[in-house]
This record gives sequence, C-alpha cells and structure tokens, in this order.
Amino acid sequence: MRENQPPRSAGVKAFLIAITLLFVVALGYVGLQLYTILHRTYRTETAIAYTMADSISLSGMAVFETVDVPGEGNLGYIVADGERVSAGTVLAERYTDESQGVLRERLDRLDRTLELLSKSQNSTGSDLSMLTTQTRTALYNLLDQIDTASYSGIAQAEEDFLLAQNRLQISTGQADNFESVMATLQQEREEVAGQLGGLQTITAGTNGYFVSSVSANPISMDQETLDAMSSAELRSLLEQGAETSPAGLAGHIITGFSWRFYGVCSLETAARLDGITKVNISVPGKENDPLPATVVEVTEDEETGTAKVVIECRSINANVLRFGIEEAQVDLTTYEGIRIDRSALHIKDGAKGVYVKYGDLQRFRRITILYEDENYILVPKDGALGTENEVRLYDEVIVEGTNLQDGKLL
Repeated sequence: MRENQPPRSAGVKAFLIAITLLFVVALGYVGLQLYTILHRTYRTETAIAYTMADSISLSGMAVFETVDVPGEGNLGYIVADGERVSAGTVLAERYTDESQGVLRERLDRLDRTLELLSKSQNSTGSDLSMLTTQTRTALYNLLDQIDTASYSGIAQAEEDFLLAQNRLQISTGQADNFESVMATLQQEREEVAGQLGGLQTITAGTNGYFVSSVSANPISMDQETLDAMSSAELRSLLEQGAETSPAGLAGHIITGFSWRFYGVCSLETAARLDGITKVNISVPGKENDPLPATVVEVTEDEETGTAKVVIECRSINANVLRFGIEEAQVDLTTYEGIRIDRSALHIKDGAKGVYVKYGDLQRFRRITILYEDENYILVPKDGALGTENEVRLYDEVIVEGTNLQDGKLL
C-alpha cells in the first residue's frame, strides 16, 4: 500500500497544477475582457444644422459715414452700440461719483431681467414639440458659441436659452407665471431710477446708428478718397495704418444705411471673384455671422500683382460698427446642411459614411457630402434610412472609437 502512495501523490499534484493553470487562464480572460470594456472609449458629437462656405480672406478697412458726438468725463451710456437713434435722443449720462455708475448697471440689469420674464410668459398656445425644439436648438447654439469662444455671442445665446427654457417650463406646468416676481423687480427698478434723476446728459445731434468711443474709433477717411485709390496706394495705407477719429468724443453716429470694405488681395484671389456680385462678409472674432453684401469693384493691377476689391454691405449692428482695419472673410458660395466632424468619416464596402450611436449599438450610416474643409463635412438635411444620405439632425455621431462595426455593441 505504501509503495502505491507516491504515484497517487504525483497525480494529485499534477491535477492541482492543471486546475490552477485553468483558473489563471480563465481569470486572465475575464480580466482582459473587463479591461477592454472599461478602457473602451467612444466620443460622440451631435449632428447639428450648420452653414459652411467656400471663402477667401481679404485684408482691408471698413469705412462708414460718421458724425462725431462731443463729450468727455465719466460717462455712462444709455444707448447700446448699434442702436438706431434720432436727433435729441439721450445717449449718455455724465457721472460725478462712482455710485451713480453702479446704480446704472443695476438698472440695466433689472431692465434685461424684466424683459426676459415678460417674453417668457408669451408661450400660451404654443406647441409643446416646437418649444422643445426651440430649447434644444438654443442649448446647442449656446454650446457652439462657447466652443468657438465667440464671447460677443455668448450673452445673447444664454438669454435665448433661458427664454426657451422658461417658456417650456410654463407650458408644461413646471413653473407658474412670473407676475409676482416681476412686480417686485419693477418696484426695485423705480427706486433705482429715482436715484439717477437730474444727471447731465449727452444727446444725439442727428439721426443714425450710435457707437460709443469706448467701443470704436472709426477710420476718418471719406469713401470718395478711397474710391480714387489704386490697389498699390490702398495697400500702402493699410500697412501704415489709417488715421482714426480724434480723442475727446463720447461716440459716433453712423448716418448712412450702408458701409464699405476696401480690401487688397492677389490676382489669384481676385480671379475667384470673377462673375460674382453677391457675397457674404464677416470678421472672425468680431462679427462671426456672415452678412449679405455686394461686390462693387474689382480692379486688377498687373504691375504690382495685386487687386483692389470694394464690397458694400447694408447690414449694421454693434459688432460691425467696431470694424477698422480687419482681415475679413468673404464667402463666395454658401452651403446649408448638417455638420459632421471629419474624424468620423469611414469607408465601408466602397461607401462613405459614419458610425452613429443608437442606444447601446453602433450603426453605419451612409452620407452624401455637400461641402467639406479640413475640419468638418457638411451633408444634406433631408437624411433618411435607405437613401444615399442616412444621417439625420441630432444623431450622435461617433468621432472617436476602436473596432467600429455595424450592429456591434458599444
């Protein structure tokens, strides 16, 4: 009996080793799967409505028909930049101590809040789906303004979102009307306004669009002089820097309904304007929304290899009135559709498309490209399953991920 024990002990030992190895392999497999799941990263981006353009850059200056508004001291502006005024309109107050400026800011803030709450209540009878869409669109617009660092548009985008959200809450019964709150704020407004009575004021001497000297210092050159310049003369003026309005002014009133942009470019760039009269113009960082404009002159100079381009625009707002010497973007052709990040593009069975997140599944959706640049692709808005363009508005497009497959779990 003792002679048979060693073989049995060796067999048990081998069996235990086999079991241990099997356990280690199983544990490693489970660990590998857990690692894959926990470290599998997917990043999505919402497909939003967007406008892209085939454009050129143009160095030049914006010129307006202006009338100076005299005034110095510690001024508090009542009229916003870009606001239409008439002769006699009070433009600013002259403060004698700092507390008056604080009161004016408080009064302006109360006015904006009251206006927002008043608009919020105008949702009676509105379709719930429409209010939901407005809220979602306003949110995406706010996020887009933040993402592009468009600081001038963030405040308005935030107000639009709050307005849409307030209307939705009232319509769904999540919030009552704001009449009691508005009554309290109105009483506070009257008290603050009473403390600002009797201040010295600066008024408009003519009709037009107002811009404060704090915000802008327009170029003091008339359009007739610039119209007579050659492209070489205009380029020299841009390099030297044009003369601006003198100091000691409260602001300026733009008396015309239009303004002109005088630019210089290469002959190759000018050739792209051949046959084009209607364009859109913007100045990234100052006025990001393209404004409709007309090309009134393209004069080429073969000797210098440059061309003078004159563009006229009839849209005036606060951002436009701050223009001086700028690098403008001129859109020659615009396209409207749904924007997709270029990194989301894949080719499957010879078809261009993207992977879209539907619940816990990833699905390949074909696309038709309207326009593209180095960052984004634009596809038509009328996407439908089973067509050549299947991506739809607000789809969650996968822009980063590994092992993407149609129908696979995320």
